[in-house]
Amino acid sequence: MTADLIYLTRDDVRSVMPDWHTQIDVAEQTYVDLADGGIEMPPKPGIHPRPDAFIHAMPAWIKRSDVAAIKWVSGYPTNKALGIPYINGLLILNQAETGIPVAVMDCVEITAARTAAASGVCVRRWAPAGWKRAAILGCGEQGNYHADMLRALNPDAVIVAYDPDPRRAEALRGRNEVAASVEAAIADADVIISAAPIVKQPRPVITPDLLKQQHLLLPIDFDAVVSKAAVDSAEIFLTDHLDQFAHYRSIGHFQEWREPQASVGARVREPGGADRVVCCNLGVGALDGAFAAMVDAAARTQGMGITLPR
Repeated sequence: MTADLIYLTRDDVRSVMPDWHTQIDVAEQTYVDLADGGIEMPPKPGIHPRPDAFIHAMPAWIKRSDVAAIKWVSGYPTNKALGIPYINGLLILNQAETGIPVAVMDCVEITAARTAAASGVCVRRWAPAGWKRAAILGCGEQGNYHADMLRALNPDAVIVAYDPDPRRAEALRGRNEVAASVEAAIADADVIISAAPIVKQPRPVITPDLLKQQHLLLPIDFDAVVSKAAVDSAEIFLTDHLDQFAHYRSIGHFQEWREPQASVGARVREPGGADRVVCCNLGVGALDGAFAAMVDAAARTQGMGITLPR
């Protein structure tokens, strides 16, 4: 029997999201499934109605759990000036055996959480041993979710915040220090997370001379602020999806960057590490599908959601 078609608001999604350790476990398993060929997921197609803006379609089928989903998500950097969020969109979950949609949900909470959880996979695996200082560059929604994730993995870590708007840096959840510049923020940082808007004409400011000998660099803003030299200096350079990295290169990103050595999922359970690691996670629809299925199951157990007519 086909389940009811339900709609979940962002508050609904947030209320049933599990703890960070569970989210990171789900993200890691999804990455491993992706590397093992257990997920059907084409590189996300998109349209670009305004400069530096995007609207992407992100479908995925996770074979192990038989989850089929698609996210239709937009990112508009000019929204900040209008007082509305940078990221907006919807996620549709289908019954894989019939193709019938069973849930429609706001995708903003899942996007924020799964992106931070993906970074959490990398922090848990490749952050320098005993890491105790992290820099967050860009203190919007992703900055806040990454701060929450870092606190969950290391409650005693010092989190240094930088944003071109000092008020946003001051407001970052869980931060210990506010830096006046990128250079000051990443000085002595073991983990660096850059969360600036994704742009077509990057202005790289993170160079190897600013980084500690041992570091994990997580540019969730693609090539917006991380230099080619910083990537070249890394002993390990990974991305979440090799084909998607190639797709983004074909449309103008990563023009001077070297090729990633492997995917996160292919390397996360292999032994060994390195002093300098860069993980450039682009955001994959498989994570959205895995999180959507988790949210849908929890919401139905708790009787949440608005039932929609078919």
